[in-house]
Amino acid sequence: MKYTILVVDDDDDDFLMLSSLINQCQQDVSLLYVQNGLEATQKLIEGLQPNLILVDVQMPLMDGYELVQWLMNSEAWRHIPVVIWTGEISDREVTRYYRAGANALMLKRDALQDVEAFCKYWLKLVQLPQLVWQEPG
Repeated sequence: MKYTILVVDDDDDDFLMLSSLINQCQQDVSLLYVQNGLEATQKLIEGLQPNLILVDVQMPLMDGYELVQWLMNSEAWRHIPVVIWTGEISDREVTRYYRAGANALMLKRDALQDVEAFCKYWLKLVQLPQLVWQEPG
């Protein structure tokens, strides 16, 4: 099964490392990279249909929390699983993101150290949406 993951993060190095590691454990994944939530919303509005969205917390223009809220308030995109991946986060912020609608939260260092577990869970065990969604009408 071919998957598309939208990675929303303002750190090029983190994306390059993640991309390299994911491609080692899962060949049939296409990673699309944007540097902030605003770029992510533009890609989605233009027709991008990712199976999964990875979102950093701190970004310019539209941060991770604002993006999660935007996604969850949209009938067209709220079904896409959202994983928050961040360098550090407080317990209070973890709760805030889950309440906003995030499906999972992981620290970047843990994800990069054990990307195989990430691939196994999100790309092999979990059933990700494959439907071509349509505007409500």
